[in-house]
Amino acid sequence: MIDSEILKNLNDEQKLPASIIDGPILVTAGAGSGKTRMLTHRIAHMVKEKGINPNHIMAITFTNKAANEMKERLEKMIDNIQDMWICTFHAMCSRILRRHADALGYSKSFSIYGDSEKESVIKKAMKARNIDPEDKSNLNARTFGWHISNAKNNLMGPDEYSKFISDPKKQAMITGIFKDYEDALFKANALDFDDLLVKTYELFVKNSDILDYYQTRFEYVFVDEFQDTNTAQYKLVKLLANKYKNIFAVGDEDQCIYSWRGAQVQNVKQFTIDFEGCKVFKLEQNYRSTKKIIELANKIIKNNTHRIEKNLWTANDGGAEVELKQTYNDYEEAEFIAEKIEYLVKNEGNNYSDFSILMRTNSLSRKVEEKLLTYNIPYKVYGGFKFFERKEVKDTAAYLYLVANPNDSEAVARMLAFPKKGIGDVSITQIIERAKTFSVSLMDVINNAEYYGITGALSSKLASVRDLFADLNTQKDVMPIDEFVEYLVKRVGIKEAIGMKTEEDETKCANVDEFISSVKNYAELNEGATIDEFLQSITLMRDIDSLDEADNFVSLMTVHAAKGLEFNNVFIIGLNDGLFPLSRAVNSADPNELEEERRLMYVAITRAKKRLFLSRPKMKLNFESGRTEYALESRFLVELFGELKKLNQNGQVARSNIYDTGFDSFLNQSARSESLSQKMSSRINIVNVAGKANTQTSSSSTAPAISTADYNKYKKGTKVRHNHFGDGVVTLGVTDFASAFVTINFEKVGNKTLSLKYAKLEIID
Repeated sequence: MIDSEILKNLNDEQKLPASIIDGPILVTAGAGSGKTRMLTHRIAHMVKEKGINPNHIMAITFTNKAANEMKERLEKMIDNIQDMWICTFHAMCSRILRRHADALGYSKSFSIYGDSEKESVIKKAMKARNIDPEDKSNLNARTFGWHISNAKNNLMGPDEYSKFISDPKKQAMITGIFKDYEDALFKANALDFDDLLVKTYELFVKNSDILDYYQTRFEYVFVDEFQDTNTAQYKLVKLLANKYKNIFAVGDEDQCIYSWRGAQVQNVKQFTIDFEGCKVFKLEQNYRSTKKIIELANKIIKNNTHRIEKNLWTANDGGAEVELKQTYNDYEEAEFIAEKIEYLVKNEGNNYSDFSILMRTNSLSRKVEEKLLTYNIPYKVYGGFKFFERKEVKDTAAYLYLVANPNDSEAVARMLAFPKKGIGDVSITQIIERAKTFSVSLMDVINNAEYYGITGALSSKLASVRDLFADLNTQKDVMPIDEFVEYLVKRVGIKEAIGMKTEEDETKCANVDEFISSVKNYAELNEGATIDEFLQSITLMRDIDSLDEADNFVSLMTVHAAKGLEFNNVFIIGLNDGLFPLSRAVNSADPNELEEERRLMYVAITRAKKRLFLSRPKMKLNFESGRTEYALESRFLVELFGELKKLNQNGQVARSNIYDTGFDSFLNQSARSESLSQKMSSRINIVNVAGKANTQTSSSSTAPAISTADYNKYKKGTKVRHNHFGDGVVTLGVTDFASAFVTINFEKVGNKTLSLKYAKLEIID
């Protein structure tokens, strides 16, 4: 019997591991089994009933959302958790490096480069090495970035990683770019996301005194979502817990879905080997989903062989039948989704926020978005354009980054370009060359232009930049961070440079105001916050962290983005072989790839609490042939329901309703498609941050003719302007010549898919 007022609220499966305080423990927790509840109750039990100092506890997870949820739960059970570290891996490492960066040759005010800065540095390195990205025999910037990240996740430098590249040409290119990239970041006093892990591990290995400090302080280490750890994360945790061995790891190998970014499902087994005497427990009772949904989840995941055997069960009701919808094409699939959401909202009391549409790849969102627009259903696509990635916000933040870290070369480039200072590309190249020649930072050249041989008009222009930052650096020391950022925006003249001539200008200025507001909010929640701490918080933020249950809109996201979330009603779409699972996994000689795809399907199914809808189009456009061809149903559907063609003869099957829409229905759909397109074109649904849908009426009612030549104008990378959405870049050219849709990433509203027949796009330089 366990005598604990706190633990008595747990079930028997949860209670046993939560009651054991010392030694290594591994809990394999099935989806929806209350692992966060168990973890937080264990911490509260340790602090309140066992007298353990909160200062000696560290809890690590993978998302800000999960960390915040853990904090909120603990605050209700423990009076003071301020001394406890509850954070993501990257936030933990950043916090440690801010204190000890000088031990590695960095300043403590280092910048953290996101994907856009990383790609920019790589492109500059490619240009310096005359690597043409248009030459198909060469690698592109994204591929170089993947290799660099893959090496770092496995704690490898350029030379060690090169041994795993068999192609001599690629080996030379990757190694060279990798080294140039590392040199550029070091000179800029910058780290990328992977460096946060790598450099912290390096710090511990090279400095035994620093490692001993953190080992001694954090006597108890908790790790959530343990199955998602990569090599660097696992070795970091192993180092931290190596002194006392009091490590509590919670995970589920059935939900390991991040091998593409280095996650090692083998770490679950390795944990039991590295921590001798490890106790292993299972959590199998699901609190989230209905019996019918859990039955499907068990049925799919049992086909994997590399897993710890467990069987989810639930005391919840049987619930609604799982529905499988087969349609003629993906337009009809999208219509089914929109109609079902509309019906359930109007007739069964659901909110839009009760729905999530999950897809294997975000390329499937376009047709679904079109139908949601047609039905006036508010939605948000996660994994798209983040607020802090908007140009005007990044331009403003660049000044803040330079005040914190004058060596940040990417921020210098933004600062010189906006507001315009009369310093063109030729002058910027001259500054860069002087910095290279004298091995100094760009800001060193700007602050001492004449010393480095820059004279005349350019020297005068740089003098004003020098004076600006002299003033900003003085003010930052005497002002709270929120007041300082407001001062910075006025002193630099950010909003004046944007102007207020157009609606687009007004939106950009509003975004700058929102940036100021975000600083104020951060300052209110974090007394005495520094510029470094604020910049770290926005750099480590994911757009999924902003998901708020109070926002009433449908969520569209990939299955990867949905990890850790739950919704009353879930649609899993595009269930065809080659798409889910991906063709790469289907054709791979490595069975682990298909097993990971199956784990993804398991994760998708277990996001649903009450209702689950599975759908697939029978016909898909073949981009190579340009023809619409039959698409084979996902093998996962066959594993769940048997051969679909045979089952469809009866219409209804046990555990599921299967709907089969035939060719006649498609003809009826086609007959009304034109009127639906016109309906869509005259009603542009804009979803703002609060998730409210606004409607704007267009004067156009007749579709102009579109020629093949027009299609070719809107290739990927083309810059365009829309009279309402503003400027953007085409991310996906015309893929459906009947409807002529293109996908555009707009600076102020993110991704939108528009018809060339109605959008009136202007191509800009």
